[in-house]
Amino acid sequence: MDKAVLCLKRVLVIGVSASLYACGAQPIESVDTPVASVEEVEKLAQVVDTSLPLVQQAYSIESEKVCDKQGGSWKKVGRQQAYACVLPAKDAGNVCNDSSECEVACVTENNSVGAEQRASGVCLESTDLFGCRAYVSKGVVEHTLCVD
Repeated sequence: MDKAVLCLKRVLVIGVSASLYACGAQPIESVDTPVASVEEVEKLAQVVDTSLPLVQQAYSIESEKVCDKQGGSWKKVGRQQAYACVLPAKDAGNVCNDSSECEVACVTENNSVGAEQRASGVCLESTDLFGCRAYVSKGVVEHTLCVD
């Protein structure tokens, strides 16, 4: 390489370094000790806030490993067939009059009751909210809602 080109490159590097230093940039410091171990990072990734409602817990889970650990099923859901954690509801099938009585939601069985009629429902079996369902609110059936 030509000496003039080499000299020009050095001047350019020195000039850029001086400009960065003038702007407050600091040289990169090497870190000799790791901030966290791989195990510590994996533990953090596996924490699920169980004080949240079951549906929010399910949506907060981003890996199959964590989903399995929480007793869920990692599967494709919805029209886009995106993977999500589906958690089972402990109260699935219990009779209800409102979603506040269920871990997930209160729905009619097989959408068998028309909207605005008084009826009881059953607690939804899991956090998979996709499909068409008629929700029960305060003992009254709402219009069917389809989520895709």
